[in-house]
Amino acid sequence: MGRAIIISGSPGTGKSTLSSKLANDLKMEVINLSKLVEVEELFSEIDTDRDTKVADLDRLIPRIVELIDRSEGVVIVEGHYADIVPSNLVDVAIVLRTHPKILVKRMESKGWGEKKISENVQAEILGSCTFNALEAYGKDTVYEIDTTNLSEDETASIAREIIQEKPEEYKAGRINWLSLLEADKELDKYFS
Repeated sequence: MGRAIIISGSPGTGKSTLSSKLANDLKMEVINLSKLVEVEELFSEIDTDRDTKVADLDRLIPRIVELIDRSEGVVIVEGHYADIVPSNLVDVAIVLRTHPKILVKRMESKGWGEKKISENVQAEILGSCTFNALEAYGKDTVYEIDTTNLSEDETASIAREIIQEKPEEYKAGRINWLSLLEADKELDKYFS
């Protein structure tokens, strides 16, 4: 029976880049949830307002379990809703976080619409991916990396350290954009 490492975070935080780098460095397979939903048509509807396919969790979760079970080792599961992987299969969950100012720029460079950017940046400010991961896996399994000023190599190095050593300094809960933006009087800019 295989095991999973979760790489989660808001869109634009670097999940795909990190997952690819870790898979190459650690010789692991990656399950990209968005691609899996697309390729295997595991969606229930298309949300035209958000330009996205809505995953059919009743079909997606058993498929993920099947793929992890079939693997010979540890599999990386990557996606902003990767907290759907059953907890009994998860060794560690890493949530990537990025300062909202930088996240907006990254999303704009991808050509995303204003509504989609706003929703995703608000989710990042509120720490939605961290909250969901903590709910799914508990505080002993969930870690955060602030990717705002890190290179791809630095992010991968920290992720490897988390996977191998589970250092306390990266435990979830230390990144709080809400308080930071409130202190800087910038919160209204993201919630209007």
